[in-house]
Amino acid sequence: MTTHRSDTADLTHRYRPSSGTPQRWKVLWATFITYFFDSFDLMVLAIAMPVLLKVLAISLPEGGLLGSATMLGAMIGSILFGLIAENYGRRFALVLALCWLGVGMGAVYFIDGWLPWMALRFLTGLAIGGVWGPCAALIADHWAPQYRGRAVSFVFSSFAIGAIVAALVGRWVMAVQWQWLFVAGAASIPAALLVHHLIPPDRQRTPRSSPTAKSGVSFGAIFSGGLARITLPATLISVVNLAGYWGAAFWIPTFLIQERGLSMTTMLGFSFVMYVGMFFGFQFFGLLADKIGRRRAMMTAFIVCAISIAIYIVVQHPMFLFWWGAVVGFALCGAGGILGAYYAELFPAHLRAYAGGFCWNMGRIGAMMAPFTIGVIGQTNGLQTGLAVTCVIYLAGAVMLFLLPETYQPKEGVADK
Repeated sequence: MTTHRSDTADLTHRYRPSSGTPQRWKVLWATFITYFFDSFDLMVLAIAMPVLLKVLAISLPEGGLLGSATMLGAMIGSILFGLIAENYGRRFALVLALCWLGVGMGAVYFIDGWLPWMALRFLTGLAIGGVWGPCAALIADHWAPQYRGRAVSFVFSSFAIGAIVAALVGRWVMAVQWQWLFVAGAASIPAALLVHHLIPPDRQRTPRSSPTAKSGVSFGAIFSGGLARITLPATLISVVNLAGYWGAAFWIPTFLIQERGLSMTTMLGFSFVMYVGMFFGFQFFGLLADKIGRRRAMMTAFIVCAISIAIYIVVQHPMFLFWWGAVVGFALCGAGGILGAYYAELFPAHLRAYAGGFCWNMGRIGAMMAPFTIGVIGQTNGLQTGLAVTCVIYLAGAVMLFLLPETYQPKEGVADK
């Protein structure tokens, strides 16, 4: 099976031995900043949830629906902003998403009641889902294949930074005025000006012979011309990846308290330990993807995830397991960074932002289902059994990767056409 690429070999030829276009570093930092705000805005809801339950007088399931509304918005936003990116420019899509995020976060200060919150989180989610695809596509446009894995992984490692900053800001402002935690996300609006300055205007990407050249990219573009055989398994891989991540990350802290005896005070630092590990995991697996290929690195990441989570099941020592959180974090997001380069190389250049964002964000189905499913399993059989399920999910993902081709041959230094 061959990939549907159109400009990778051209970029490599034009810029060899350079690592990409002259604007590559500006694009790297612009997309890093953009994804930082995407991560921050996604994480603050979880941090503020204990307060929201009291302020809005809602139940745990209703609080969970606020998160579901955000995820649903992100799934639809991947389509909306993906089509905007391909038809009106990827820079324009990111700037619009950042402004949209800022308005959605700042509006928190003016609303009250559960239903307005549901609507606002859905609308904010549209922008959250619109960032991943254009970021990955822009890196692929400006970085040569032999550096693309580590460049994309560095950009998406801002997820860990955003989560840490959200936790720190929450600690500062929650006791004073909890709405400020959300309003801080409105800083994405001035950041949009910087991003617009750093990212150059889009090059023409649609081939002249393509039927989309006149009519623009449509919703069905990623399913036509034989692309469905790539889009569907790529989406399935994302479902598995996000199901494994959220199944583990959501329940491991509770598992360590309930079944391994760690105190609540000790666990306050667990998220910090895990996210620090995540940041370095992004860098390692991005480099690995450039050294051994995207699919091989993905398989390695999935297997390492399964093994690192299995340690929680067989080891009893509480403090060892606390610090083991850095290793689990190191593994959990490894595949997420690689996917940015992998998806960009699986699809034609003029569909990168739409296709990548669609496959990634449709994977949020797994993020929505896994915490509930593992919670049900844990209630009847213990969370140890629930975590074992996540190990199986990751191992299944490693096998599913055989449904997709390898897109990068390190020895040649180019991606497949």
